[in-house]
Amino acid sequence: MTMSQWENADRRASPRVRLQLRLAVVYPQHESRPYRPIYHGTSHDIGMSGLSMVVEDNAFHEGEVTVILALPPVHSWAAQKVITLSAKMTYAIHSSKLNAYKIGMSFLDFKADGRELLQAALSQPQQAPVEAGAQSPDRRSAANDPADSQPMSWW
Repeated sequence: MTMSQWENADRRASPRVRLQLRLAVVYPQHESRPYRPIYHGTSHDIGMSGLSMVVEDNAFHEGEVTVILALPPVHSWAAQKVITLSAKMTYAIHSSKLNAYKIGMSFLDFKADGRELLQAALSQPQQAPVEAGAQSPDRRSAANDPADSQPMSWW
């Protein structure tokens, strides 16, 4: 492999999908503090072997953490699914583009049926986010829609 091929190579164990999921990172209990710190953020991209998350503060931790991912419901009437897993943080950088910290994680172990739930979520076609004020050319104005046909937001 030449150097130029290496620069563009993805060395991850599985491909990543750009998907923003709400998440919480729970740090281990230490005897010096009476609580377990929790940071909230969103995923930047995610795959079966890990994710990168976006948080306001540098929340990097050496060692194992617990990650709780909130999956979007499959249907507007369906309950939201939550995945709990253990992970190890691999890097932390400050992104001036995102104006936040981006932290990479490798998944270690899924709890219960978390692996299957994540696989199902990643196999669903993802909708591209619509910019504020932009409207799809094939969509009528939302003002003309009846109130009961508004899309449900899980976020």
